[in-house]
Amino acid sequence: MSWRIAAAVGSLLLLVTAVASAFVLVRGSGPSDPISKAAAPFTYDLTGWEVRHLLNRWLYKIGHLFDDGPSVKEENETIQRYFALAAEVTSLEREIAEDGDESLRSPLEEKRNEHRRLENKVEDILEKRLSTVAQDEGLTTSLPLFSNVRFVFPPLDFEFDQPPRLLVISPRDRISLDRSILLRRGLTGEQVTALEGETAATGVSSLVVNLGGIATYPSTVPEYDSYESALETAAHEWLHHYLFFHPLGSHYFDNETLRTLNETVANIGGREIAHLAQQRFPLPHSNSAAADGPREEPRIDFRAEMHELRLEVDRLLSERKIAEAEALMEQKRKFLAENSFYIRKINQAYFAFHGLYADTPASSSPIGPKMQELRRLSPSLGDFIRSVAEITSEEDLDRLLAERAVGSLTPP
Repeated sequence: MSWRIAAAVGSLLLLVTAVASAFVLVRGSGPSDPISKAAAPFTYDLTGWEVRHLLNRWLYKIGHLFDDGPSVKEENETIQRYFALAAEVTSLEREIAEDGDESLRSPLEEKRNEHRRLENKVEDILEKRLSTVAQDEGLTTSLPLFSNVRFVFPPLDFEFDQPPRLLVISPRDRISLDRSILLRRGLTGEQVTALEGETAATGVSSLVVNLGGIATYPSTVPEYDSYESALETAAHEWLHHYLFFHPLGSHYFDNETLRTLNETVANIGGREIAHLAQQRFPLPHSNSAAADGPREEPRIDFRAEMHELRLEVDRLLSERKIAEAEALMEQKRKFLAENSFYIRKINQAYFAFHGLYADTPASSSPIGPKMQELRRLSPSLGDFIRSVAEITSEEDLDRLLAERAVGSLTPP
């Protein structure tokens, strides 16, 4: 066991250094340019986060190295209690904010404390469940001279925490992720509006977005979430860690196409890993959905509306009709709100960020359909991920897809 811990710690230091360097690169030029100066008071302390969290989980793991561990039933009870507490904390916070009932402060703190006490346990359980799926799919490595001993690498590690926010910058005359700057949590609506206005005044499209997770090491997963979405986010971010040690991930910041390839693989693979984990380790059925009553069916097809909008915006921008494109995006935003789909702002920066995920309606990239077809033609999830991990361009993806298509036509 000691050599595994030593190897893991060494690799983690390498990964953390690379992640920190990558985010410095993403943040762009120095504090003297107008956009960096505007964002400077709100930037996220990535180094401080790493210092606080890097060793936390490993100290917990080492401290419980020789524990027998709970049964699956006990694990499920812990998971269910953790997420139930998260919902109760959110509900009490809302009541205090809306009604000003200070008598709820004491029960709120009690539930917060219990929630914190369970956090490391739940993180450990979910990491083991996702690692089991990764192991089953052959997403493992071995050490020199010990090729028969295989293990999941990098070790799956995440922290429940509120992710930072991100300032996204795109040109107005085309949709392209020119810059992104990590912002600290807890910004007020007024601060966000002022920052977007100040940066947009430089002639760009600007947007502050919420992150659903971030591939720090350990990765950051929203603390008040569900079993299903926590598994999916943790799996998505771990795939970024996995890809980092392969050509696709190590070239993440080379260009926008490579970022799109990476994010699309993480989206597709993360969903499937989480689904497999839920199948292998299902939680007992709860009655929460039934208690909420039937959900109203949406009146419009959100995915179709957004994809149609993206294509039309691309067309208008290609014709240099910037004002028309921006007016159309605002018109569509209002239409979506009227139909119960609320998006704070839709602009070029919105599509530049969300369009990185080519399997979503915000993208007009052909990479999404190609990647989905490659997954369909792959014999397993593990084979799909190992194969795409070695590519470094869309042309490589096309060649891989062509090979698989020919293989599917060849009789066994």
